[in-house]
Amino acid sequence: MKILFWNTNRNSDINQYIVYLVQEYNIDVLLLAEYRANKNELCKLFNENYKFLVECNTYGCGRIDSWSSYTDIEAGRQDDYYSIQIIKNRFILCSIHLPTDLHGDYSDERLAKIQEIMYDIKETECEIKSKETVIIGDFNEMPYGRGCLNANGFHGLPVLSVHDSPTRIVNGIEYRKFYNPMWNLMGDFSYPPGTYYLNQSKIYSPMWYMLDQVIVSKDILPLFIKESLEIITSCSYVDFMDSKGRPNKKISDHFPIICEIRDG
Repeated sequence: MKILFWNTNRNSDINQYIVYLVQEYNIDVLLLAEYRANKNELCKLFNENYKFLVECNTYGCGRIDSWSSYTDIEAGRQDDYYSIQIIKNRFILCSIHLPTDLHGDYSDERLAKIQEIMYDIKETECEIKSKETVIIGDFNEMPYGRGCLNANGFHGLPVLSVHDSPTRIVNGIEYRKFYNPMWNLMGDFSYPPGTYYLNQSKIYSPMWYMLDQVIVSKDILPLFIKESLEIITSCSYVDFMDSKGRPNKKISDHFPIICEIRDG
């Protein structure tokens, strides 16, 4: 199961770029934030390129649009900030687009929404009796942010092994561990060092931000293909970078991300 997430930055002319990515990377599940292009045109382009992706039911979620090649997929809980899809009555795929801090500090509101998401994920896992969960999207904070790393948030740790204990206890409360592989893509050991670039006139400004992430449950670890995790900067048809190596804002101000889960 190849999953692509992209914040398309309200670009009404982005459909052709989406089709390029879906075709070249053989995408099974497409997840878009801030999608404002023509859906009918996108579906037509899919059919013309023999990519039979069908739009998923995200009714109730105004910030995420999704398409899938799976026939055995059904909508789970929907909220304006996240959409849960259940694949093969086994995989829980939660795509998100959380509040941003660009216009003020919304970390408390973001953490509160993350706690809602984790509650709904837990309820869904109990309903289908599976803990094979993938959370992907625009988190609008760094992997070390409170919402991503806190035990009472996503608890997305930079290191987690299948042999590790599934939980840890803090002040007498047991918290389940998740794994955030995006830690491995931060910094200049590989390029790009993030999915979003912004140089603000502020004392604190990392300039490169890892806003788009994927976090997986411990049960997904044996199925998660680490080598497939990638920040996409180009494909055969187009370069998503500008001349400075940053996201080309004429296309989108975010780079897309791709990951793969074994579903056989």
